[in-house]
Amino acid sequence: MVPDSLLKQRVLDEIRWDRNVDETHIGVTTSDGSVTLSGHVASFPEKYSACEAAKRVRGVKAVADEIDVDLPAEIRRDDGSIAQRIAHVLEWSVSIPDSNLKAKVQSGFVTLTGEVDWQHQRAQISQHVRHVTGVRGLSNQITLKPRATSADVKKEIENALYRNSEREAEGIKVTVSGDTVTLSGNVNAHYRRDLVEQAAWSAPGVRHVIDNIRVS
Repeated sequence: MVPDSLLKQRVLDEIRWDRNVDETHIGVTTSDGSVTLSGHVASFPEKYSACEAAKRVRGVKAVADEIDVDLPAEIRRDDGSIAQRIAHVLEWSVSIPDSNLKAKVQSGFVTLTGEVDWQHQRAQISQHVRHVTGVRGLSNQITLKPRATSADVKKEIENALYRNSEREAEGIKVTVSGDTVTLSGNVNAHYRRDLVEQAAWSAPGVRHVIDNIRVS
């Protein structure tokens, strides 16, 4: 277990190192591996980058995001303008043909709904939308379309884990039930947990991933 004071300093250093973040108004508190980020930033991508920076630090088990997005006057947009820009993003996304996606905007906070075929499409949409000018928050409620579940989903996930890191794969248990994958075991860093979960999402037929992996 990394002492709270040392973990806090590591998180602060990682946030300062990230060129996408101005750490001036970001506060960090730590407790037994849990990190809480507070304060305010000037854009939603900056808020996202700060959280991702904290997750990269070894010893971080969980990140609570309490950062507010305080947009400068020159980049504030009304909800109608934001919705229009997001509609254009969804319309011109070549990776999502025949999109049935919808976006609801309220006070700059965006909720995405609809269905896509793959998890990487879902993640890509989030990446595009959070960079739309005026966005202050994002809830991605897009689901995955039902697909025929491969009989060797478990094997494909395990193979993906070994390709990424044989050491991590040995500590992970994969259970498949229908289109749901349950992950359990231990890893030594939060970002490694994310890598394992990404491997599970990449398998064909997977619609739900239950991540019970512990960071120790």
